[in-house]
Amino acid sequence: MTNITAARGGYLLTLGVFIGFGFSSLMNSMRSSSTVLAQAPAPDLVAMQADIAHLKEVVPSQSHSMTDVGYQFANLWFAGKQKNWPLADFFLNEARQHIVWTIRIRPVRKDAEGNPVDLKGIFDVVSNGPLKALTQAIQDKNDAEFAESYKKTLDGCYGCHVASGKPYLRLVIPQTPPQTIVSFGSVGDKSK
Repeated sequence: MTNITAARGGYLLTLGVFIGFGFSSLMNSMRSSSTVLAQAPAPDLVAMQADIAHLKEVVPSQSHSMTDVGYQFANLWFAGKQKNWPLADFFLNEARQHIVWTIRIRPVRKDAEGNPVDLKGIFDVVSNGPLKALTQAIQDKNDAEFAESYKKTLDGCYGCHVASGKPYLRLVIPQTPPQTIVSFGSVGDKSK
């Protein structure tokens, strides 16, 4: 029994030494990390401002992101007309994300008179109105409501174009898909 008690004591002592050593190493590591952080040079504000100015120069214009929106939204039409609801949902979500990207690029535009146009505010109205109805039509797999809400969403988008001083950017139901590599037919339908 004494040997077992002595062995347990030895194990516990060894374990205590390892734990103590590990804790001491951790504390030393934390002290040296804080020393390194304290010695880090202050950020170069001039360089950071130059980097920000450069990034503003290379960010694509809204026309690039809106081209993506048009592409996604046209594909959405053909997916919905083929009643491929998962694909329609995919294209709707892609279009929505690209609109959000567009707004991040330039959240406020100027109209022809130089007045600010709040793009996020306009998108919120479209998003909570016709775009919400379009989302519901896709979820309900309702092709008649899909066609109606798609047209109303186009009207809402055109309202943003008009408010932004670009009434010449009129939107219509697409007649041909913008690409032909994706099948708009349902999964498993090899004919479409």
